[in-house]
Amino acid sequence: MIQVVYTNSNCSDLWEMFIKQNQKHIGLPIFFITNQTIPNFPKENQYVYNNDDNYSDVWIESLTKINSDYFIYLQEDFILYDDVKLDKLNEYLEILKNSDYSFVRLIKSGEVNQQITDTLFEISSNNDFIFAMQTTIWKTKDYIDILQNVHEEKWLETPKYMEYMSKNNIKGLCHYDNESKRGGNHYDSNIYPYIATALVKGKWVMSEYEIELKELLNTYSIDLNKRGVI
Repeated sequence: MIQVVYTNSNCSDLWEMFIKQNQKHIGLPIFFITNQTIPNFPKENQYVYNNDDNYSDVWIESLTKINSDYFIYLQEDFILYDDVKLDKLNEYLEILKNSDYSFVRLIKSGEVNQQITDTLFEISSNNDFIFAMQTTIWKTKDYIDILQNVHEEKWLETPKYMEYMSKNNIKGLCHYDNESKRGGNHYDSNIYPYIATALVKGKWVMSEYEIELKELLNTYSIDLNKRGVI
């Protein structure tokens, strides 16, 4: 399984922190979808797009290049701050492989439906939170199918995704292990402990992740004031 990270050079100040924290806490292969080559990172693990390219087409071409049946969706501001539970991650991957679900979301964001296991809950196709740009194990073919049919031009979490998934009975699973709520709609994740998300409208989300961000920004010598905070 590979981690696929969508990024843009307007977040290049996060790249070093993201890569080093990810390598420290999980160690799975990383593939970047980026508009600018990331320095000191293998070029064969990067797909470089132009800012004018269609968002959906960029993802489809990238996933085709990777040629993996499953991937973990990430963004560059999904910063790990503790170790990932790889045994649990592999357990979820096996469940996904042997089911008609399309994904396993590794964080509770929004409402869930029936409980499937001690830590997995179904997200039904008519759930208002069926689609979310959060850390998720996806069946690659299902994610490509959604992108081909929704075909959004820009990076946006629009109702079109939910409408298509509902119409076509696409459903998934969500991890929840009684973690604490963090922010308005999401919870912490003890399987993939990450900041969700470090940036909102380009500013550091100190209102939700003050302790984690202060430590990380200090470690990587990132000036908090350059972006500002919310």
